[in-house]
Amino acid sequence: MATICTKTFELNNGKFSNYIARQSRTPGGGDEEALESSIIHALHSGYRLIDTAQTYKVEHIVGRAIRKSGIPRSEITVVTKLRASWHHDPAGALQESLAELDIDYIDVFLMHWPMAATPEPEAKPLYPHQSPSIIETWKLMEKLVSDKCRAIGVSNFTQKTLDEILATATVVPVINQVELHALNPNLKLVPYCESKGIHVMSWSTLGGPEGERGNEINQVLKNKLFVGIAEAHGVSTAVVSLSWAVQRGITVIPKSSSKARIEENIKLVTLTDEEMDKINNAHLTISKLRISDTFDRLWLEMDGKRVFQGWNKVEAGWEDEEGNWLL
Repeated sequence: MATICTKTFELNNGKFSNYIARQSRTPGGGDEEALESSIIHALHSGYRLIDTAQTYKVEHIVGRAIRKSGIPRSEITVVTKLRASWHHDPAGALQESLAELDIDYIDVFLMHWPMAATPEPEAKPLYPHQSPSIIETWKLMEKLVSDKCRAIGVSNFTQKTLDEILATATVVPVINQVELHALNPNLKLVPYCESKGIHVMSWSTLGGPEGERGNEINQVLKNKLFVGIAEAHGVSTAVVSLSWAVQRGITVIPKSSSKARIEENIKLVTLTDEEMDKINNAHLTISKLRISDTFDRLWLEMDGKRVFQGWNKVEAGWEDEEGNWLL
């Protein structure tokens, strides 16, 4: 039987938050009212963590929905992320997000990607050896922790990039938000983060791919492996994937404009050890998928090489020189 997920996790700064969140991104067709309504519905349905980012361009809607919801601000965890063109000035990025959200403080402020860019309006992607490096940006972010920014973290970091900032960090990231689903389960990265006291938050737990390849069949929702487990529990395949991640101690942030799915996604089930093992090994039995590889708008030609916002897969820590996945 599915039950409302009321679990909480403890961050390394002693704060607590929910295991399931509502991700708020750019509304389809620019329908701000629909997004605002869905956030309010999620809060009224029991969600207490809202994830957003500067690049989603909806922080103002998120803040408005929180105020209109009637839920006390103290009960809601707000996570947002600075965009690449703010790596040189995280303090300026924080002020921008506080103004857009129109709230007194941000609970967790993340570096959205390790990849930096020059300041606006140019916003030109930089190579990893160029300044600001992730170490420089993290040092600036450490200064933000205050009553206006309760905690800081990272997003889309690997063991390699985490090792780089942890070597000199005085503040350990409270969260690492990463792509994580059955076809990219991060079976090495999750325990690595746990060993460092970093909580893992998962985006695209329901699979993909997204963007330009969004019409491809989503195996995480359609494959017979997940369908069979869903039928055994009387739930959707989406709930199976979310339950699998939460059972691993990971926060999930599904996004949906459907009120029915918003209500469904917070009602999780307990999977058997055998079912967990089958899902953990799905990337071997079905296929591997890194959704980031489908973000064609972020893959660029620089100096005759194809790079992801200025970095290759080895520099990002996604793969070794032979192309083996490292996460």
